[in-house]
Amino acid sequence: ASGRVVEPFSAIGLLGPKMKIGDYPKNVLVNQTINLYLFIDNHEGHLMYYVIYAKLGNRSTMINENVSANAPILDRYEIILPHGENITIPVSLKIQKPYRNARLIFEMWIYDPVSETLRYHGRWVQLWINVTAPTIS
Repeated sequence: ASGRVVEPFSAIGLLGPKMKIGDYPKNVLVNQTINLYLFIDNHEGHLMYYVIYAKLGNRSTMINENVSANAPILDRYEIILPHGENITIPVSLKIQKPYRNARLIFEMWIYDPVSETLRYHGRWVQLWINVTAPTIS
């Protein structure tokens, strides 16, 4: 059958402030805007409703393809995407307090029409960043 999706998948990618892989911020100030982009790609064979959670974790934050991060949510992004299409969306985040080795985690969740709930889709990207307090002169 032509047009059949052999191995359905969704992809998530993290792009730097210039919409390219790399050139990611490493050090930011408290409350400084962190500008990134998320790339979402749908090859599931049908329309998908994605929710991307931005979370603030650290070295001990556990995450894998089966377990989502138990970490504070900074923001969420909702995307409805037809099969075979991709989208790049801007992300602007601020971290409110100093944080060494902060781990920005972006998790992909999907809407399950059968259970009418969101479920973690086992895909995530991350960025390590240091957040420092501005020096008072």
